[in-house]
Amino acid sequence: MLFSAASDMQSNRPARRPDHTLSQILGKDLIIRPLTAHDIEAFKAIRLLAISDSPSAVWPTADEEAQRTPDEVKARIEQTPVQIVFGAFSGVRLIGVAGLRRESLVQVAHKATLWGVFVHPEFRHAGIARQLFTHLREHALGTGILQIHLCVNAENARAKKLYQSMGFESFGLEPRAMRVGGRFYDEEHMWLRLDE
Repeated sequence: MLFSAASDMQSNRPARRPDHTLSQILGKDLIIRPLTAHDIEAFKAIRLLAISDSPSAVWPTADEEAQRTPDEVKARIEQTPVQIVFGAFSGVRLIGVAGLRRESLVQVAHKATLWGVFVHPEFRHAGIARQLFTHLREHALGTGILQIHLCVNAENARAKKLYQSMGFESFGLEPRAMRVGGRFYDEEHMWLRLDE
């Protein structure tokens, strides 16, 4: 899947605590930076947590993600001219991730895909996903990307609301985009134009 986000609706958990500010949760130690080869283990762990937390929001299964080699993970997170993954850290602990990937072909290099957005459940409701996106947006603008696309589980109202609040608009629905167990899920396609 090109995009993943956790949803309370998907996990059948009790209601979460009220919203908090970053300073209440983290103090002043939130760091957002591009991931590197040194972050392979932490990235793999947070991806497995994302799958456990919300399997209908992430394309690979836990087994598929767990079987990725360190070289495969490194290739997914290391910054290149066509991709970057930002991580949010509380001290040295990776608590959130979001990636941006685009094609190298000239005629489609103006657009990129937002993928892998996930914030650890203990740190949600503090604006971390929005902070990660702000860094990705700044990176996109600095590299000539003119629009960002994403896919989101059509039932994930919280994620859709977040993206709409950041200016994303829906442009289509892919029926039965994912099958988790015996159940199909639709994905909503959204985009954000950056050159207006």
